Amino acid sequence: MKDRDAVLKSRWLKPFAHLFAHPSLWHLNRRSAPRALGVGLFVAFVVPVGQFALAALLAVPLRANVPLAAAATLVSNPLTYPPIYIGAYKLGTFLLDRSPHDGAHDLAKSFGSTLLEVSGPTALGLLVIATFSAILGFAAASLWWRYRLLRRWRQSRRMAYRMPHPR
Repeated sequence: MKDRDAVLKSRWLKPFAHLFAHPSLWHLNRRSAPRALGVGLFVAFVVPVGQFALAALLAVPLRANVPLAAAATLVSNPLTYPPIYIGAYKLGTFLLDRSPHDGAHDLAKSFGSTLLEVSGPTALGLLVIATFSAILGFAAASLWWRYRLLRRWRQSRRMAYRMPHPR
């Protein structure tokens, strides 16, 4: 991803450059990183195309780190789409208390009607996966920042006790 200055000078973003100028959109801190991870993971599972741009745009009003939000969408890619969508379909059929369709039954139907029957459970499954992954990503990033802060604080306290006092 481009750096802040290159993004702000882009001719496509010129009318919106003032929105992308806030410092927390480009710096990692204890508030912007968890928000970015949550936004990026949610967008990664809900939107199949244009994830990078949508995550970056959603990061702006939430004051989340734009590069991290865009990078978090990379968990869904052409290699991970099949397991994600199959898992989402199975989760959706479980939540809707339906039985998954077998292949022979699907061959007898037209493609359009099969697609309509499969899309509802898949969309529900994707929404549930996106919501839980966003919550989990936000919580994990928050805990990591807290752990890092406490570790640094303890190290500084240990160093303060080890230093000889001036007489």
